[in-house]
Formats: sequence, C-alpha cells, structure tokens
Amino acid sequence: MTRAGVGDRAFALDTAVIGVVSVAICLAASRLWLMTGVVTVVWIARLALWARLPPSERGHPLTTELGFLLLCTVVGAFNDWSSVTRHQIYSYTVPLDLPALSGIPTWMLVYWGLILRFVTTLFSWRRLGLPAPRARGRALRLGFLLAIVVATRQLIYRTYGDPVWSWVPFAVALVLVLTLLFPGRKRALLMGVFLLGGPLVEIAYISIGGLHSYALGWFFGVPLWIVLWWPIAALVWDEVGYSLTRWSWRSSSSG
Repeated sequence: MTRAGVGDRAFALDTAVIGVVSVAICLAASRLWLMTGVVTVVWIARLALWARLPPSERGHPLTTELGFLLLCTVVGAFNDWSSVTRHQIYSYTVPLDLPALSGIPTWMLVYWGLILRFVTTLFSWRRLGLPAPRARGRALRLGFLLAIVVATRQLIYRTYGDPVWSWVPFAVALVLVLTLLFPGRKRALLMGVFLLGGPLVEIAYISIGGLHSYALGWFFGVPLWIVLWWPIAALVWDEVGYSLTRWSWRSSSSG
C-alpha cells in the first residue's frame, strides 16, 4: 500500500529550507548572530509557507505540523547535545552562544528540527510512491530499531576514537536492519541516498563552512561510522515519523 504523504510543493519547500541553511553554513557558519537570525527566520518562514499549502499538499493541519516540527527539533537537538556536550565524541568549531550549557550553537540545535522534518518529507513524498511501513509487527519493528539506536549510540560514546571498533557496530547494525527488516527496494534505495548524501553534506559543512570536527575523519573530515549511521538514522526516523503522523495523514486522505 502506498502511503498517504506530501505533494511536490511541500517537498520543494523542505528541500529549499535545507538548501538555504546549507548555503548559509558554507558561507557564514562562524558568524554566530547572522546564523542565529537565518535559522530563526527560515524556521518560522517554513512553517508559515507550509500553512499556506493546499491540504492535499501537506496532508495534515497546522497544529499537527507545529507539534511534529517541535518534536523533530527536540529529538534532533537532544541527540546532538548528548553526543557533543555530554559525551564529547566530536566538536563544533564555530562560536557558541551558551558555552556553559552547550558545545553547540543554539541555531544548530534548531536546525536539527528542519533536518529531521526533511527526512520525513522525503520518505513521504508521493511522487516516490514509497509503500507505507507495514502495520503488522510495527511495534516490534520500532522496538528493534530503537534498540539498534541505543546500542550503537552507547558503543560510539566509548569507541569513537578507535579506528576499528568505532565503525564495526554500525556496519553490523546496518546489515541486521537490511536483512531482518527487509525494508524493500524503494526504501533501501533511499537509504542509499542518505549513505552518500548525508556524508557529502557534512563534508561541505566541514571543508567549506568549518562547522564541526570529528576524530578519524577519513573521508574529508567525516568518519566511517557517520557514513554508516546516516542510512540507519534515516530509516529509524521514517518509521518514527510515520507512526507519529499516520492518523493525521489518514484523516486527510479520507476527507
């Protein structure tokens, strides 16, 4: 069954949002207050423009979207804050506005909400015709994916500096996800897009914008474990995002 999702204009909007902020990072990542203003304006403008889309394009009401976008922001920000500030597995190399509380500029924490929202938009773009995640066994599947996330995160906190054990758990996790969950051809292809696209964007952020720095950055500043993490994270967030929004999309499509 093809999932009820978003139209071309909604997809174009979220793609443009990532493009605008990415260009700003490459040109002005070290200018704290400029980046704070850019991300704030883009976040608000994106929500306002999304609200003006026809219901057939966006799939659910503004209140649902606002709640989901805030949740994306909280989840993305907490994950990055935990990795950088609490466990110090990599570092941001741009000015900070709250250095006593966070090793990440606040604008980047907010930007994570737009990144996760884009992932959901891409997986739910109707033009791709991506099948909906199977209803049967959804709770078990989500539990397995979240266990993968917890396990790999806990391991990387301890092994990020090891040239072998930093990436081996992620390779094992990716194989398990592909073999045990059988994501299907289209979803597997999208995971491949994130396998390549996620690191390429990070390479631009690192090499051009000077945004952050990893240990063992073998791929133009990006470590192998991050390369492997992107497709896993994308699939996990697709499942989570679909589970959180499916009732709104179903209501819209039936109305």
